[in-house]
Amino acid sequence: MTQPLLKVTDVVREYRLPRPSIFSKQEWLRILHGVSIEIAPGESLGIVGESGSGKSTLARAVMGLERPQSGQIMIGGKDIYALDRTSLRDARKGFQAIFQDPYGSLDPRHTVRTIISEPVVSLERGVSAAERNRRVAEVLDAVGLPAASADKYPHEFSGGQRQRVAIARALITRPSLIVADEPVSALDVSIQAQVLNLMMDLQEKFGLSYLFISHDLGVVRAITDRVAVIHLGRFVEQGPTGEVFDNPQDPYTQALVAAVPKPFSGRRKSKRQQN
Repeated sequence: MTQPLLKVTDVVREYRLPRPSIFSKQEWLRILHGVSIEIAPGESLGIVGESGSGKSTLARAVMGLERPQSGQIMIGGKDIYALDRTSLRDARKGFQAIFQDPYGSLDPRHTVRTIISEPVVSLERGVSAAERNRRVAEVLDAVGLPAASADKYPHEFSGGQRQRVAIARALITRPSLIVADEPVSALDVSIQAQVLNLMMDLQEKFGLSYLFISHDLGVVRAITDRVAVIHLGRFVEQGPTGEVFDNPQDPYTQALVAAVPKPFSGRRKSKRQQN
């Protein structure tokens, strides 16, 4: 049996609430209530739910940015919160993120070359400038941008092009897992389709796994193999994407599907599904 690339087990995440007074008892707000998911190598898992349901909190926990109070997050067979600083830096090469806002996620003061190569500088010691430049050109080509883009600044690109730059930055360390938190929600619908098709092409080319977080069920259906529906910090339903959306079992999932104003577009089958 293939080992999961990502395995989240019974993760609880709470936030300390401000005390009304120094004599008040400390209270906590629980966002994630013991959630568990798995992603196989080369698989896409969608997380859907309303705003405030815990989607982005889970994404930050998976990225090693917010330590859960309990539970375990394993990536590539390693518990990322049990690693020392050096081991975590090495492990981070294997998982990268694409964020929602292609404007805010790129530093306007830096060239695209600097932006894309930043993960290599931070995570891979001893890589020469020539090798960094070669890899920048390689990932720019992979996302459909010319090599000359490397010397431009973010304001010189459209929103869709900026998100391609963000995807290139996520690819530069050759990760196995990409956490995509609402990666197309800030884009026009026509541009969304282009970026989603690019992500599916890159998945097949590089064998990527995606943890794809979105409130848009149509987008999730277009790109994911399986989906997990989260409500108030708990997963209420998980399964193959088409089955869950075509025949939802949980009342919350049924309400989400019923609220979609138009039929879903069909998902392009991956090579794995065609074989």
